[in-house]
Amino acid sequence: MTSRIDPREIYSLFNTAHSHMRPSDQAHVTDVELREGVVPIVFVPGVMGSNLEHTGGEGKWVLNWEGSGAAWLFRGPKERHTILDPDNTQVYPNGDISKGLELNRYLTHKEYPGLYHGLPGLPYRTQRELQKRRVDRVMRARGWGEVAKMSYGDFLVWLENTLNAEAAALPQLQQSLSRQMARLLQDSAGVSAGDAADAAGRAAQALARFHFPVHACGYNWLRSNKVSAEETLAQRVDEIISGYRQAGMRCQRAILVTHSMGGLVARYYSEVHRGRDNLWGIAHGVMPTIGAAVFYRRMKCGTDGDPVIARVLGADAPAMTAVLARAPGPLELLPTPEYGAGWLKIHRDGELVCSLPIAGAPYNDIYLVRDQWWSMLEVELANPDYAEEKDPEKARKMLDEAWEQYSSIINDKVKDFHQKTAQKFHPTTYLFYSASDEHPSYGTVAWHGEPYQQRYYPGGGAPVSVQQYRGERLHQETNARGQATTYHYRISEYDEPGDATVPARSASAGSEASRRRLIVNTEHEAAYKNHDAQMFTLLAILEIAGEIPQ
Repeated sequence: MTSRIDPREIYSLFNTAHSHMRPSDQAHVTDVELREGVVPIVFVPGVMGSNLEHTGGEGKWVLNWEGSGAAWLFRGPKERHTILDPDNTQVYPNGDISKGLELNRYLTHKEYPGLYHGLPGLPYRTQRELQKRRVDRVMRARGWGEVAKMSYGDFLVWLENTLNAEAAALPQLQQSLSRQMARLLQDSAGVSAGDAADAAGRAAQALARFHFPVHACGYNWLRSNKVSAEETLAQRVDEIISGYRQAGMRCQRAILVTHSMGGLVARYYSEVHRGRDNLWGIAHGVMPTIGAAVFYRRMKCGTDGDPVIARVLGADAPAMTAVLARAPGPLELLPTPEYGAGWLKIHRDGELVCSLPIAGAPYNDIYLVRDQWWSMLEVELANPDYAEEKDPEKARKMLDEAWEQYSSIINDKVKDFHQKTAQKFHPTTYLFYSASDEHPSYGTVAWHGEPYQQRYYPGGGAPVSVQQYRGERLHQETNARGQATTYHYRISEYDEPGDATVPARSASAGSEASRRRLIVNTEHEAAYKNHDAQMFTLLAILEIAGEIPQ
């Protein structure tokens, strides 16, 4: 793991052995029970949740807080195409880290000799500030600066503080967490009061058995999730386990906690790349298990919802297509064959004229259809330089090259990733998702067309413009008699319960393979800010750890 501090100060933080002391003035032996070992928790963020930087210094994608994406408000397709290039970006490790870590846990000389150097002669406040900085560097070395603080920073602090409380605070904390987890199981998961209390009590006991250092693993979300799994996550988990072992700790395996697309990375690592033997289990949050139709919608119309957030992410088809057309990771979030048939519908004059895919085959039916007005890729938007090219032959070549690159990604990467991860889950899987009518998602995407009639502003003036790349399309169609009519198509609104991004039909897929599942009322990006989601994740970690053999 890349770090500017002594590796021993990352991993040599815990005592794990049993020791015996015989004080000189006592005749008996006192056993001091220390924790059995280290169970690293590795958090894997979702799409756009890892900080990235262009390797040539063109720009960064860093979401420290809501206003930190302000520069992206004014970046057009060409800048986005340049900066967010899968082949010329890497994880940026120096994002902000949330405050709030309980420093006493990290500044105790006996437990953390590597972090404490005495610093004789300096005032206490100066020493404490220096130690705060050193703790910040340790957390950065654990990968916390690689992930979006805006979405995950406070959750990482809460999880670290809760899982690694000081020994003196453990009895009271265990009682409190037992009550909260039992209430969660009883109220939200339908477990009987007695069973909930028993399960929560057993889980809370694991707090006293192990140390649970919280790590994070940012990855280049523009690249295929296969690459992120095989190269980034696999290497990070190996380094973490090896690091604690080399420091003399008992560390056998890790536990993964994932958000959204991070769950796909984790599943590929575990079940396809054969990383299962390095994992005690995985806790997933709002995972698009079989894809999400909203990603077709974003390619065609941009991001909807809050206008500021939409402009940061890409508010129209040119802004989104310039990035996504060559980005395997986001394209692997498209609906898989398991998502079902008929999730893209076209209505004209009130009648359904097209329903795709047929028999659940989205690749040839939707993703690889070229030159239809409803085609997912509008190839002229894939390379922003196309609009400036005056030479017809060069322009045609640019279109063909863009289509070839995109179709190769769909055929060779997206389809392969979908096939290899289908219905594959770690045997110890926990998952939570939202199935809320308050946060509806696109289960299906429908276009509704009617003959175009030019509208004018009230009181006269210029005609109302068509939002051609923001939810509307104009298309001329010819009937059997050769008569041409221009149709005005509008895209549908959200239609299924979910989290405003992933519909419940996708996020719940795999529930039958999970140890426990929980339905929470949450939006997608803010999932780990939800109290029930946090408590369920904590319960998952502790139940998994509680079953580790002594």
